[in-house]
Amino acid sequence: MTDKASLKWYQSPRLILGVIAILVTVGIAGWFSANEQEDPQFPYRNGFVTLNASNMTISQLKDTAVIPLERAISEIDEVSNYQSRIKNGSATIDIELHEHIYETDTVWERIKDTVNNQKQTIPNVAIQLVDRAQDTQGIVIAITNPNDLLRQREIALDLRTELEQLSAIRSVTLVGDPQEQIVIDYSQQAMTELGVSPMQIAQRFNNTAGTGISFENRGLATNSNAVGRIQSLEDIANSQITLDDASPIKMSTMADIYYRTNPIAPERFMVNGKTAVGLAVTLPANTVRVTAVGEQIKQVVERFNSQFTAPPAQIVIFQPKWTQKRKTDLLSSLATGCLAVAVVLILLMSVRTAVIVVISIPTITLIAVGLFTAAQGVIHQMTIAGLVISLGLMVDNSIVMAEKIVQLIDQGLNRLEASKQAVKALYKPLATATVTTIAAFLPMLLAKGSVADFIATIPVLVILCISISYIIALAFIPILANFTLKHNTKNTFKNDQLQSMGSKIAKFSLNKKKTTLVGVTFVLSLIFVLPAVNGEFFPKTNRNQAYVDIQLPYGSSITKTTQVANEVSDSIQTLGFVTQTLTFSGSSGPRFYYNLVQQPGESHIARVVFEVEENINLKEIVERLNIFLPQNFPEVLIIARELGQGPPIESPIEIRLISNNTTANLHAAEDIFMLLNEDKATQHVRRAYSYGIANVNFEIDQQSLSLSSLTEAELASYFAWQGTGLQLADLRYKTEPVSLILQDTSSSQSAERLMSLQVINNDQFLPISTFVSTQITRAAAVETRRNGRTELRVLADVNAGFDEESVLEKLQPELETIANKYGVKMEFGGEFEESAEANSALLMALPAGLILLFVALMIQFNSYKLTALVMISIPMGAIGAPIMLSLVNIPFGFMSLLGVLALMGIVVNTAILLIDSTLEEMKKGKSKIEAIELAISSRLRAIILTTITTIIGMLPLTFGQSPLWPPLAWAVIGGLISSTLIMLFVMPICMHWLIDPKRHLKRINIQQ
Repeated sequence: MTDKASLKWYQSPRLILGVIAILVTVGIAGWFSANEQEDPQFPYRNGFVTLNASNMTISQLKDTAVIPLERAISEIDEVSNYQSRIKNGSATIDIELHEHIYETDTVWERIKDTVNNQKQTIPNVAIQLVDRAQDTQGIVIAITNPNDLLRQREIALDLRTELEQLSAIRSVTLVGDPQEQIVIDYSQQAMTELGVSPMQIAQRFNNTAGTGISFENRGLATNSNAVGRIQSLEDIANSQITLDDASPIKMSTMADIYYRTNPIAPERFMVNGKTAVGLAVTLPANTVRVTAVGEQIKQVVERFNSQFTAPPAQIVIFQPKWTQKRKTDLLSSLATGCLAVAVVLILLMSVRTAVIVVISIPTITLIAVGLFTAAQGVIHQMTIAGLVISLGLMVDNSIVMAEKIVQLIDQGLNRLEASKQAVKALYKPLATATVTTIAAFLPMLLAKGSVADFIATIPVLVILCISISYIIALAFIPILANFTLKHNTKNTFKNDQLQSMGSKIAKFSLNKKKTTLVGVTFVLSLIFVLPAVNGEFFPKTNRNQAYVDIQLPYGSSITKTTQVANEVSDSIQTLGFVTQTLTFSGSSGPRFYYNLVQQPGESHIARVVFEVEENINLKEIVERLNIFLPQNFPEVLIIARELGQGPPIESPIEIRLISNNTTANLHAAEDIFMLLNEDKATQHVRRAYSYGIANVNFEIDQQSLSLSSLTEAELASYFAWQGTGLQLADLRYKTEPVSLILQDTSSSQSAERLMSLQVINNDQFLPISTFVSTQITRAAAVETRRNGRTELRVLADVNAGFDEESVLEKLQPELETIANKYGVKMEFGGEFEESAEANSALLMALPAGLILLFVALMIQFNSYKLTALVMISIPMGAIGAPIMLSLVNIPFGFMSLLGVLALMGIVVNTAILLIDSTLEEMKKGKSKIEAIELAISSRLRAIILTTITTIIGMLPLTFGQSPLWPPLAWAVIGGLISSTLIMLFVMPICMHWLIDPKRHLKRINIQQ
């Protein structure tokens, strides 16, 4: 036996086992302590600027603020697109950075400086930049008791204060804020009796903050209270106004003064049809364990509820639950895969050899987890999926090494010598196989953009696991073999049977080349015969939650929208398996899932989120609702959707028309709307623009006004008082500001009422119609702009059995004809744009993987012909993927594309093994045909083992609960099956044609 003292330091079993034990311990600790969340976090490439000026029209706001901000933003190179949406009184400018930008904080600081500089030149407009628009509000808490909405708001604010004590929480915001107001309900009749105008009352409250006074006397500095500060409703009631010819009069004598909620508050929130006030909790990305923080939040809510007889707070959306569920489901897939691989190995190998390989699986996995988490990696569904995908790949090196050691032991070598000879013989071929597999996942790692960021941890974990598996195969497997293997290790599945099968395959291929090639051609032709399954490029999620988006005509009031939304919610609740409905009116509600599109501050928009019992087919429910709800609410646009994966997309089909010619743009949009509406493949075709809404146009008679003591501002105050209220001040004596409103609540707010209004002019009452005339006109409800130009959008969904790409390709000639007819620029957005960007990101990085693969093969074989011979196996795998997807009725989408890219490095290993073995036999003096036959027969066992273990490792993903993974898993399985079967028959022929013994044996890197 070889002297152990002759071993190098890096061959020391104690050292190797000690290092492995430490790394495994680090992995276990990392698994239980690392930060975790449900989904990966995208870099902050999206944000928006909000502009508020309640007294400005669309054209005023556009000219005063939007266009100057657009021009300033356009000068920042990192900005890819900016889109403005302008309404009366408010606007938003959505900003999107280029996909290759990762240092986003620096860019947003520059944008912030730019916006702040513009603020100085834009008066009377409140401007705010939001650079964390991609944050998710994964926890939503509803305050449903008592029935008093103001009391609910007060309780919500108290609970918010408690939650903000948790350092792990980024922010807590109100949902459906009813907005507290103090109303001075001053009637027109009271004005007639007292002669006090709205402007006089407004002037009384022009300094509600009061004035503090400082004193210094005899070296002592002191301060007074804020004189005149309003700190309660009583302060307002006791305030006095001095009349011109009478004594001062208390405000409580002139008007009713009381607290109320804002009747036109921009948002409403209902839980199961009951009005509520909510809290949306945002957690920082990549820095906390979501499940642990979720438990802390639960404890805070429980302690808070314990203070009340009837607990007011309930958690209605709880993302940590889904984080845990995703983690559990994928861990189950990982455990199932490990067990299945172990069973297969025991069946096809000796028990001792199988045990060695099986031990390497958790070892590699835990070391990879330890290194990943030590580098601040975050555990989420993509992290665990990377481990599952790696499962079948990480055992390949261990299998080959263990088989080689067994073979050498059976040839008479002792265990230590057999281990050393096996490492010496295999370290180069295994390195080549490892590098080629890494090359397959390199494009995923190098790809840029949001979609690439979403799956970025998959290639990181796969490359990490495969690299570790190479080291484990060279260092750990020989040690285990030295302790466990013995002479005459018998395999459960007889090796001579596989050798006989391999010999027959090789002889058949070499003797009947035409028959073999015809059969392979027939198999390849199936890709053109089998029908492709149409579907979405990005799959759905597996939550038992779905939502219904509701859109009323532009100009609809928040009250009307809320009424319709509640009716829709009631209809959904009639379904017996619906456990909860959450209704958000005036906006799309919190972004509780990363894929949701947000639409804040839209009075005609509502969203109903509903949950169903477990094991209910949510897809069928959504399809039923999309038939049932539009029939019952024909005047409203209603779309039911499942939660999806991928970037947030408002609609699968989005056609943008950009032109500064408003008339031409509108005609083109209408023609495209009709074209999409008539196509049988589309549904829910809708306009993301409006023809206009009714607008009251006040015309001031300047001559009459000049003869009076009135001003335009005073006339405006009269109209506001008779309308939704004249805002006097924001009182800041509570946690949140309280608006002080002057309003005549008896006013019908009709044009007739407004024009019959009496105004005070020099102690005389005159009809306001003396100075003002009204005209009802049509005005734009909203104006949208993209990159500084006017934009109109037409949106549509696709019917089942169709996909947006095929629909747009079919309609593209007609769409281009319409665009050219009116001279407008047309762009495609929606899922078509996102899928194109995702494909482009991966394909742009593909050359890097191919180059690495080429370099590895050239180092191994030093031959262009043999390198090309290995490359032939790549299309063999790619062909099997769409065939398998067609057989299992799964559309070819983004995850399928990832599977095909992953195949690139996996399937070449079969070719490498066969070529390597053939050249070894030729080195021993065998003829080319004999060498090919021996290579097939001797390597068939290893090929079958590695292929089956990879397939078995993928199988748990095919029947998991998440629809995200089956497309990828089936693509890999189909590609492996096709490439293995085809290569076993085609490779002998190709090797016979391309291998030149005289040339290649001198240049090949074959271990002597």
